[in-house]
Amino acid sequence: MGQRIWAFLTRPDVVARLETASELSKPAVEGIEEQLLEEFREEILADRVKQMVGHMVRQILEQRNWVLDQTDVKVQSVPFSKAARYRRADWITFHAFRNTSDPRDVALTDRRQNPSLPADARWSYYATFASPLKAAVAFGIRDIRQLRQHVHVHGYQRVRVERMLRRA
Repeated sequence: MGQRIWAFLTRPDVVARLETASELSKPAVEGIEEQLLEEFREEILADRVKQMVGHMVRQILEQRNWVLDQTDVKVQSVPFSKAARYRRADWITFHAFRNTSDPRDVALTDRRQNPSLPADARWSYYATFASPLKAAVAFGIRDIRQLRQHVHVHGYQRVRVERMLRRA
């Protein structure tokens, strides 16, 4: 069984799914749930088998320069209830806070607890991200190093998140 699972997990299309889920800051196995169930049916439901899958996924991703970000991330699916999330070693975690009176006004910082945010508004926590892809798509950040530098000097960077689509 272990050899069959290893052969499955090391297929290029499966590795791509693991990395894509990780790029989106999701647990890696979320990208392969359906394929695992299709390939292994009820065999994959055994706790020891799922643990083995998790260990194998970690080996595969660490060989590809991913590092463990967080364990026991809740997953709402079958066959997994908890899984590990991975990130690139050079990624920096940022936290986004929304202006309570203008949700398009967002302050990005590197601290969730006691952040240094602009005093001219009330802020509520919105999201955490580390992926440069999420930074670009969700907040329009093209240069993550520049964001890091600005946050280091000023404590935050304020961005305006415009609508993606116009009203009909």
